[in-house]
Amino acid sequence: MKNVLFVLSFLFVFQVSASANGKDSIPLHLKNLKLPDFKLLLPDSVTAFYTEQLSAKKITILISFSPECDHCKQQTKEIIENIKELKDAQIVMATTLPFEMMKAFHEEYKIASYKNIIMGRDVLYFFPKYFLNHYLPLIAIYNKKGDLVHYFDGGVSTAELIRLSKE
Repeated sequence: MKNVLFVLSFLFVFQVSASANGKDSIPLHLKNLKLPDFKLLLPDSVTAFYTEQLSAKKITILISFSPECDHCKQQTKEIIENIKELKDAQIVMATTLPFEMMKAFHEEYKIASYKNIIMGRDVLYFFPKYFLNHYLPLIAIYNKKGDLVHYFDGGVSTAELIRLSKE
């Protein structure tokens, strides 16, 4: 009995650590689903951004983040450092945290300088309910057809993100 509990505990810890390390696997509840409809409040606090405003000619990288999360800060910094390599992707960054926090993050990382990054507040708390992720940043990559092709619960290396954005 102790051996069975040990093995089950080991498998649970392995699964959790694999998820935390940004394992690329699409959860069952998201398989075969298209790019979802969402609404973000942009940093000007007036303009709303909707899914249908995205280009159908580019891949879409959705990132759910927290302005307080060190992993999210690092992921954002690396994306910005490699923005030329990601120029053919549209990157949407969404947070459910207070607007002021999102705006400060937006200003700190000078997001307005990058034409292919859209950042906003997920005022309807859509992303956590839809994706059911456990870790941040959540990264979901959709192809030009709007199909979910990659999913990372807990971030991904920028080199891998660049590689996947060129598929």
